[in-house]
Amino acid sequence: MADSRRRNENLPADDMAEFVIIYVDETGEQCDQLVQLLLALESEPRDARRIAEAFRLIHSIKGSAAMLGLDRITSLAHHLESHFERLRSGSLLLDRPTIEAALRCIDYFRHCNDRLRQGEKLEPIDDLLAVVERLTHSAAPAAPQSPSASAPPPAAVETRSALPSPPPAAFPAVPPSAAPAPVEPATPSATPPEESPDTERIRRVRVHFAPGLAMADLKADLVLARLGGIGSVIRSAPAAAEFAARADLRTLDVVLRTAATGGEITIAADADGVVSVELDVEPPAEAAAPPAPTEAVAVAETMRVGVERLDVLLNLVGELVVSRARFVQLVTDMAPLFRKSTVGGRSGGTTQSLREAVESIVEAASGPVDRAVAACASHLEKLEEQSQCWEEGRRRYAELVESVDHLTRVADSLQRGVLSTRMVPIGPLLNRFKRSVRDIANELGKTVTLDIAGEKTELDKRMIDELGDPLVHLVRNAIDHGIEPADVRLRRGKPEMATVRLAASHRGNSVIISISDDGGGIDVERIRSRAVARGLVSADQAAALSPRELTDFIWQPGFSTAKEVSSISGRGVGMDIVRTRIEALSGSIDVETTLGEGTTFIIRLPLTLAIARCMLFRMAQAVFAVPVENVREIVTVLDDCILSVGARRVCDIRGEFLPLVDMDEIFAWPASGSDASPRGAVLVMHAGSRAVAVCVSTLLGTQDLVVKSLDENFVRIRGLGGASILGDGEVCLMLDASAVIDIVMRSRAATEVPA
Repeated sequence: MADSRRRNENLPADDMAEFVIIYVDETGEQCDQLVQLLLALESEPRDARRIAEAFRLIHSIKGSAAMLGLDRITSLAHHLESHFERLRSGSLLLDRPTIEAALRCIDYFRHCNDRLRQGEKLEPIDDLLAVVERLTHSAAPAAPQSPSASAPPPAAVETRSALPSPPPAAFPAVPPSAAPAPVEPATPSATPPEESPDTERIRRVRVHFAPGLAMADLKADLVLARLGGIGSVIRSAPAAAEFAARADLRTLDVVLRTAATGGEITIAADADGVVSVELDVEPPAEAAAPPAPTEAVAVAETMRVGVERLDVLLNLVGELVVSRARFVQLVTDMAPLFRKSTVGGRSGGTTQSLREAVESIVEAASGPVDRAVAACASHLEKLEEQSQCWEEGRRRYAELVESVDHLTRVADSLQRGVLSTRMVPIGPLLNRFKRSVRDIANELGKTVTLDIAGEKTELDKRMIDELGDPLVHLVRNAIDHGIEPADVRLRRGKPEMATVRLAASHRGNSVIISISDDGGGIDVERIRSRAVARGLVSADQAAALSPRELTDFIWQPGFSTAKEVSSISGRGVGMDIVRTRIEALSGSIDVETTLGEGTTFIIRLPLTLAIARCMLFRMAQAVFAVPVENVREIVTVLDDCILSVGARRVCDIRGEFLPLVDMDEIFAWPASGSDASPRGAVLVMHAGSRAVAVCVSTLLGTQDLVVKSLDENFVRIRGLGGASILGDGEVCLMLDASAVIDIVMRSRAATEVPA
C-alpha cells in the first residue's frame, strides 16, 4: 500500500482525532486485561485458555493500530502476536523472558497512548522489537503431549472495538511495515487454482465473527469496506442493509471480483473481532437462513462520552443548583408576606371596619355628608381591590412554592444522574498494582502477594485519575519499608510471603481507601530520635509526644527513617507529596501502625469534587462552609471548660482537650474595622484522627454547594478548599479541614519551640 494512503502515525489529522481517542481508550482497557492474564500465566504457564485470550487481545491491539496507520505499534504487536501464536499452538512453552518482554511491550503501548493524547511523536522501538524477535530463538520448545492432552482450539474472545468504518483511502488494509499473523482458514472443499497476480477472478469469502461480538454490524461494515478496497464486491449475505437487523451476526459471505491473492484477501478481511476467514467456499443460498438461535443474553448498551462533555454538563447542573438555591431563598423571604395572619388578613379586616364606620356615619349624620362619604367609599373600594390582589398574590405564592419544590426534586435527580455518569469503579485502578507489586517485590528480592477488596466501589473519574501517583508511593513504601526480609519474617513467626492489601468502600458520602501491610510497622522511637536530630523538636518536647503525634512526622518534607537509600524509596521524597495530593482532592490521610504487626494508611475522599454537602456558619469576616464529612459534632462550651495552656486556648469536650481557635488565628484578614464574632457554638472539625474546635458565631445549617476552585479563578489560599455562591448572592468560603488543622498544629508547635 502506498505511503500516500497512510495516515501519519506521529501527527494524526484533525478528522482522525475522534478515532484516536477511541483507540486510546480501547487499548488502555486491553492492556489492563493483558497484564492480568500475564500475571496469572506466570504461575500457570500452560493455561491454554489464558494464552488464547492474550493472543486475541494482542491481535486486537495490532488491528486497531493498523487501521490508524500506527506502524510502530502495529509492528511490535505483530511480532509479539506471532510469538504468542506459537505458544497458542503448543510449539513453544511460555517462560519468564516472554512474560517480561510482553509486560515491556504493554508499557510501550501505554506510553504511546499518553503521547497520542498529547499529540506527540511516538518513540522508536528498535531495542524492544529486537527483544521480542529474539524470544522465538531462545524459547524452549514445548514437551510433546498426547492428543488427548493437547491444548484446545483457541477460544474466541470478544474484543470491543468502537472504531467506525473509515473510508478506504484513509485507512490502509495493512501497513507495509508489518504483515499480520496468520488466520486459521477452514480447509476448502477444493484446492483453488494457482493464483496469478493482476488477473481478476471471482472469489467467495466467508468471514466468521466471534460469538456475541459487540457492534458486529459495524465490524461487518468494516470488513466489507476493506474487501471493497482490493476489489469489487458483487454481493454479500447478509446484505449490508441487513447488518443492523441481525441480533447475532456470526458469518458474512462475500462474492468478490479481485486480482488480489488469497493471502491479501485474508489480510484485508482479518479485522478486529474476526475469528477465521475461509476462501472459495460454496456460495450460500439466496435466502440464507439466520444462524441457529442461542441462549439470549441481555447486554447493556454503552457508549463512550468524553469527560470534558461531562464537565460541561456538571457545570450546567451546578448553575441549576445555584438558581434553585436562589429560588428557595426568595420563597423563604416572601413567606412572611403572604401568611393569612399578617398583611393580607389585616388589610381585609381594616377594609371591613372602615365600611362599617362609613355606614354608621351616614346613619348618624345630621347634615350634608355626601362628599365625605363618597371619598371614603372610593378609598374603601381601592383598599378592597388591593386586598383582593393580595389574596391572589397569596394563591400565586402557593403555586410558586409548589413549583420550587418540583424544581428542587428535578434538580436533585439531574444532579445525581450527571454525577453518576462520572462515577466509575475503582477496580481497574487497584488491579494495576498487581504488576507494580510483582515488579517491586522482584527487585527487592521479597515475596509479596496483593489482596484487593471493594473493586466495585465507585468514585469520580477525575479523582481516580489523580489517585494513581499517591497510591504508587504508598505501595512502594509498604513493600520497601514495611515488609521485612524473608529471614526476619520467619524468625518472627510470620509466613515468608507477605501481604499487601488494597481495599475500598463507601462510608456515608465518602470513599475510604486503605493500604495495609503485615510488615514490621513504624518504629516511633526511631521517628523520635530522627525528629530531634533534624531539629524539628527539642529532646524534651519529643519525650512528651505521644505515638500518634510522633507518627505525624512522616508527612514532613524530606523526613525518612530508612537506614539506607534504595532505588525504590528512602530519600524522604514522597510522603509529603502523597498528603498534598490527597488534600488537593479535598481528602485526608491517616496512618495506623503497630510495631511488629503492620501499618495501614487510610485515605478518606468525597464522592465528587463538584458538589459538596456542607455545614454553613457565619462569622464577622464572611460565611464559611465545612464538608459534613469533616464535622464531628457541634457543641456548646461553657467558659469554665475553656483552659489556657501558655498563650493558647483549649477546650474540654467530655474529657478530650482540643485546641480552640477563632478564624483570626487561621487566616490573616485585611483590616476591616469589624469586631470579632461572638462565640455562639463550637464546631469540632476533624480530618482523620486529628481534630480542632472552631468558634462560630451563627450556624446556618447544611446545604449543597457548587464548589469552584480558587486556584483557577483567583489564587491558592492554604486552608481554603474553594468557594461557592449562596442563594442570596453572597460568596461562601469552604474550609479545607485537613489544611486548617495542619495550620493550627504547626502554629502552636512554632510558638512552643523555645528561642
